[in-house]
Amino acid sequence: MFIYSLKLFGSNWVKALKYCLYYLVIWGICFALLLPALFEFKDIISSNFNAMDVAGSLSGVFQGSVGVGMHNVLIAAESILFEAFAANVGLVVYGLIVIFIILPFLINVGKYAFSSMLYSYMTSKNKIGFFSALVKTLNKSFLYALCRTFYNLIVLAAIFFSIYGLSTIADAFFIAYLLPVCTFVVLVLFFTLNQLTVLGWMPALIVFDCNIFSAYKKGLKAVRRHFWATFGATSVNFILFWLIVMIFGLYGMVVLIPLMTTFLIVYNMTIFFSSQGMRFYYNENNILTPKKLEEVDNINKTAYIL
Repeated sequence: MFIYSLKLFGSNWVKALKYCLYYLVIWGICFALLLPALFEFKDIISSNFNAMDVAGSLSGVFQGSVGVGMHNVLIAAESILFEAFAANVGLVVYGLIVIFIILPFLINVGKYAFSSMLYSYMTSKNKIGFFSALVKTLNKSFLYALCRTFYNLIVLAAIFFSIYGLSTIADAFFIAYLLPVCTFVVLVLFFTLNQLTVLGWMPALIVFDCNIFSAYKKGLKAVRRHFWATFGATSVNFILFWLIVMIFGLYGMVVLIPLMTTFLIVYNMTIFFSSQGMRFYYNENNILTPKKLEEVDNINKTAYIL
């Protein structure tokens, strides 16, 4: 399914590009909304970044020890957050709302539109414009985006407290060697488990046109049918993602996050269609038919001949 996801992604690269552009526009809008907070706390950010040499620490293994650099980034981020809260609580809360609610909400609305475009292609090769899909699906995507945003807040809170706990350990050996490994495991594990719990949520909502809670249950059931295979493939996605980030630094996330987000939408649709035993186009000339349907087709052909 991972290979077929890549093929489906390649045959719909124009749709993927449109979603990536939407993604960048949303980030631009949210960055503009964050400007008041950035101007207010620019001195706090600058002093902490310079004190911990964060600029060098963001550049991955090519700039020295991954563990020390990661520890510097975590300490600087915590210090900035605590000092900003002490300076202006209201503005910090405003910034957190923009980053963790408005931004993911708008991105999830776009995800739903892109998934609808993929559904039309996979079932009948129909081509729908991104803006058209965005407008037509607003009644469904709004509620999904709202639920998904608050659902993700729980996961992000768990990740934050786990990594915060790791950053409080001051042992030099742990920081240099074990901190990167522990952080890597935490990120891969949490992101994989989160992805598995929501993998079929949006596809079920689109395919079955049911309510948001029924779609979530159908999505979980779809994952359970091939749990270990799906767990393995999903964990590989995030292992590769976070490995690249740690090697090349956080600057690489500027490119990796939009690509990874877009690919995961295609991956989710592919896994869900497969779990439901549904045929689908993965490129212009080929249809993927599950084995059970192939057996049924062969039986029907034999019966017809007889």
